[in-house]
Amino acid sequence: MDLNGDGNIDILSGSYSRKTEDMAGLFQVLWGQKGGGWNEPETLLGSDGEPLIVTLTAGGAVIEKICTRPTAVDLDGDGKLDIVSGNFVGTFAFFAGEGNGKFAPKSVMLDTGKGLLKVRSHSDPVFVDWDRDGDLDLVTGSAQGGVFLCENRGSAMAPKFAEPTTVLEAPSHDAGETKIGDAHVLAPQSSTRVWIDDVNGDGKFDLLVGDSVRLMFPATGVDEATARTKLAEWGVKEKKTQLPPGAAEPSEADIKKMQQTWEVLEAERKTFVRDDPTGFVWVLYQK
Repeated sequence: MDLNGDGNIDILSGSYSRKTEDMAGLFQVLWGQKGGGWNEPETLLGSDGEPLIVTLTAGGAVIEKICTRPTAVDLDGDGKLDIVSGNFVGTFAFFAGEGNGKFAPKSVMLDTGKGLLKVRSHSDPVFVDWDRDGDLDLVTGSAQGGVFLCENRGSAMAPKFAEPTTVLEAPSHDAGETKIGDAHVLAPQSSTRVWIDDVNGDGKFDLLVGDSVRLMFPATGVDEATARTKLAEWGVKEKKTQLPPGAAEPSEADIKKMQQTWEVLEAERKTFVRDDPTGFVWVLYQK
């Protein structure tokens, strides 16, 4: 998007946390150059000259400040781009745009009129006129997976969002059989990130969903049956390292010993299974 109105396309990104005591995530912007290309990333400042940071709500946890995805959008129809950011806890912070790439230094949380607009965690705002009634609706992913629609029941100038409804179900995480391989992955998994477009040109909105998944495969030279047997045996050992309910707080020496034991177990596990943390981009066509 052209964040500062200079005719060049800019890149806006969140950052998870600056690793200080307040854990605040900063917004980064790569200002576009005339003729193409971008400048080095820099921290986006509010109109007060200070880094733009999500404002903590009264009684809120500091992780509200950890931004998971910012979206630049003219949400209130005044012709100026605003920023709506997701965060760790799943709410949505609104920074009013002041034009030319400037934004109000304080954010307010979007609400439903009955409470804060929220998904379970890691909110992921993207805006589109989903129901084609002339205003912007909010669509979001979540750390637990799934895609959710927050319908705008207000107007293009004064949005009022309804509670999230499910567009795509989050995956179930049952404690059933250990799943090895990738044949069981038939739909988006966790940490969903959403984009909406008419991918196939049929006039209907389609979903593009990025996700995160940890797959497990037998280690090289190990067949699946052996991997399952060894994994079950390993699980018994791993369970013994866990503190029982009500146990006293471990000492530093106990913690060090537990860490050493865990490192040995991790090395043993790698001899029969291989973990593959990965993700996919899914296209879901609207019928």
